[in-house]
Amino acid sequence: MDRQELDVFLREVTPREQYYLDNPGAPSPRYKDMEHRRIGGKDVLYFQLAQLKEAEVLIRKDSRFTDVPYYVHSNVNLQYIYSGKCEFLVDDRCVTLQQGDVALFDVDVVRRKQYAGENDIVINLSMSRDFFSDSFLCRVGRQSVLSDFFLHVMSSDTAAHDHYLIFRSGQQPSVSVLFEQLLLEYFSEKQYRKEMIQGYLRLILVELMRLYDLDSGSQLVQLYSGHSKKVLEMFKFMESNTAECTLGMLADTFGYHPKYVSNLLRQVTGYSFKQLQNRQRMTEAARLLLQTEEPVYEIARKVGMGNLTSFYHSFETRYGMLPNAYRQQNRSGAGM
Repeated sequence: MDRQELDVFLREVTPREQYYLDNPGAPSPRYKDMEHRRIGGKDVLYFQLAQLKEAEVLIRKDSRFTDVPYYVHSNVNLQYIYSGKCEFLVDDRCVTLQQGDVALFDVDVVRRKQYAGENDIVINLSMSRDFFSDSFLCRVGRQSVLSDFFLHVMSSDTAAHDHYLIFRSGQQPSVSVLFEQLLLEYFSEKQYRKEMIQGYLRLILVELMRLYDLDSGSQLVQLYSGHSKKVLEMFKFMESNTAECTLGMLADTFGYHPKYVSNLLRQVTGYSFKQLQNRQRMTEAARLLLQTEEPVYEIARKVGMGNLTSFYHSFETRYGMLPNAYRQQNRSGAGM
């Protein structure tokens, strides 16, 4: 598939779209059997994608010639306007996205999608929490609006998940080029397809972060502004002191009681200090495996784990394979 074939493919009328053309104003038959939830005083549809856990990222074109009643997703949802426009009602306010714009919605954002015409082609990307759990915060940077958003994605089920970001990126050709490459890869059957999709999506998110840094005033942002900022600073400290950081050291650095820090981390992220510390150590170990020639025992020591048996167990639990296998597999995959 090339660019022209992709465009033709996305503009083709699907069987579901033909149903809406044949039955103007009719709701989707799927809504009858779909789960409903009461959120913010509204009865909303609850979209779930059972196959997402294995795939981590699912992409589809939204149906045209219809609207969607108030709904939420069980996963993080990204909307890219490939062509035309898309109008949402979010928090009872109308938000219009134009061609090239991007919206990121957390799981509890209640919105309604207005009628989409023939030229209104919206690409819907669904992402699981697992997509972000592989130290994604380290990749996008702790001091960004995206890092704050993704911290909430990782947070516990008791936290508020009604945050969203809208990027007015329609005038940025770099964003549209990356999305085009992402879609071409997704609808192909090439080798290493999954890895390429993940790579392009991460590039897109970093490009959006750059766009926000250059012109934050043109973006519409809703973010929780309380404890999460403290936790982001703590994450940064833990990253800079991977080997030696302890709960006591973290508490002393930020002037809090260790018990308060422990409760704060669990409240915002859903993870204990030990779990977060272990994740950071394994992430740093994975980076060293790919970027250096150091032996495994030296890498274990550098990340603060003198017990090699414990290190092997933690690494295999995190990545599903032992360190040497991880180094070999990812290096060979990157070289092809």
